[in-house]
Amino acid sequence: MAAPNISWISPEEFLEMEERSETKHHYYRGLVTDRPEVSPEGALLASNLLCELSNAVQKRGHRVVGSDLMIETGSGDMLTYPAVSVVQGPFQRKRNITTNPVFVAEALPPSIEATGQYRRTPSIKQYALLSQTEPLIEVHTRHDDGTWRITEFEGLDATLDLTALDCRIPLADLYDGVFDE
Repeated sequence: MAAPNISWISPEEFLEMEERSETKHHYYRGLVTDRPEVSPEGALLASNLLCELSNAVQKRGHRVVGSDLMIETGSGDMLTYPAVSVVQGPFQRKRNITTNPVFVAEALPPSIEATGQYRRTPSIKQYALLSQTEPLIEVHTRHDDGTWRITEFEGLDATLDLTALDCRIPLADLYDGVFDE
């Protein structure tokens, strides 16, 4: 069931609609849109990242989840399902939404709204944008003074450095099988 674009609904109305819906949607400042379709490459890339992160950080008190977990951004303006989320410690939640991810990742193309809203979420220390067409990952890292630094990791010989999670993952492992015919 496709959600129509509505001029404005409250977050509470969206959550009630989402609980009854057979498909998932995004909410941004009163607008509801269908969740974009994921390409096979994007799905495999997200799955590879989920597995790598689970192996690397889960035993250190982190919870690694896929795109079935909805998060609320710090401004409260956006409710969305990132491709991968990492929560440190127990879930803090409102209803079935977590409010304390420390890391999120999206397979491109994410919306401009999503990337801006991730920066407004105090718990997020880092987020990654994963290219589905080439081995390229853009990582946004929050510094202690609140500024953000963007670092690119490119090529199968590169190693993704997720400092917020104290984790390093070779891009060759993340992109394993993604470009196979």
